[in-house]
Amino acid sequence: FASAQVVTSGLSIIAAFLVVSRLDPYEYGQFNGVGVYLGYILLGHGGILNGLNRELPYELGRKNDAYARELASSSYVVASLLSALATLVFLVFSLKYFINGQTLTGFIYLSYVIIGGLFLMNKQFLPSLYRTNNDFDSLAKQNLYVGISNLLTVAFVYLFGLYGLLMRGAFQALLESWLLFKNKPYRLTFKVQKVHLAKLLKTGFPIYVVGQVSNIWVTVMNNILFVKGGPTNYGLYALANMLLGILGVVPNAFGQVIYPRMNIMLGEGQSFTTIVKANLKPLYLQFVLLLGIAIVGCLLLPVVIPWLFPKYAAGVVPAQWMLFVPVVQSFGSLNNLYNVVKHQRWYFVSLVTGAVVGALYVLIRYNLEGFNLVFFPQGLLLGNFIQQALSLAFLPTLKKVLDNRASQ
Repeated sequence: FASAQVVTSGLSIIAAFLVVSRLDPYEYGQFNGVGVYLGYILLGHGGILNGLNRELPYELGRKNDAYARELASSSYVVASLLSALATLVFLVFSLKYFINGQTLTGFIYLSYVIIGGLFLMNKQFLPSLYRTNNDFDSLAKQNLYVGISNLLTVAFVYLFGLYGLLMRGAFQALLESWLLFKNKPYRLTFKVQKVHLAKLLKTGFPIYVVGQVSNIWVTVMNNILFVKGGPTNYGLYALANMLLGILGVVPNAFGQVIYPRMNIMLGEGQSFTTIVKANLKPLYLQFVLLLGIAIVGCLLLPVVIPWLFPKYAAGVVPAQWMLFVPVVQSFGSLNNLYNVVKHQRWYFVSLVTGAVVGALYVLIRYNLEGFNLVFFPQGLLLGNFIQQALSLAFLPTLKKVLDNRASQ
């Protein structure tokens, strides 16, 4: 699965560079600027989907397959209603801009009717159904298809410019959703049971609160960048965001496999130490891989970007800093243990501390020196480093929690 993600990331890198070679930073910034609101869509479920992520593989590990499917169906209803709401909101804004005569902005929001409407399904709910090794094989193939399509649909951008980018974004969202739904491992029913939602909310709300710290931090920082820097600077920063999104697929892919595996192992009654040791080796491999990519990327970007994409040359230095953010996240999959054990206190402290320090770094540098794109990836790197260092240092507390539970 992780290998397929690396291949998909390679295809995405090629596609992304081809796209930016056709568009100037202002145009690219206009499209991506609306995308900053996507982060807020993931807030609406209040932790129900986080609960599903934890309980589904745990119940599978306990061989309660029928109950696991019932939990998935109840979550499906919630995800569908929230997706419909997101679709409606983007549609209202699209119509508003069309009525006001802002045709281009109207079309941008119209594309997000599909992109935003399917965002929760594509990024949270549907992937959470894929929990076993066979499921991950299926998901790997799907991601490969999406990656190939990601490259081929660059033709839309070359033919129609910014409007082609809108078409491409909508098409990719539809393709990803269709593949995930068509190949889902469980048959879903549009039936909700309150007792299931209560269980998922009880499990998921603490995970949700903890998980939203970094998401809100990054989303707010992107909003500040877009408001203070404008579309052009946001377009230049898109180079850094693009690399983070592409390379971030690797730690996300490892986490997507490791998290359910941890829950299944705990459901089977395996010890904390066994769970940790079973998942360390791939993370060492991930660290070496991402560090190598970051170093090579730092050397190549100042040569390749000004040569092939001179309009984005001012975005090179922020992109170089951003390459190292996935590196410091390499061992982040171990932090899933906080959710597995259902004890997130110290993880929350770690995330808040890193987010506050990273945000303060950006604000202090901005007030002292004025606007500079490089402050934002530096703040993210610093904040992520603190988050990871603290959360990994607190992991031994989880073993004590499990030992105390076992002795009771």
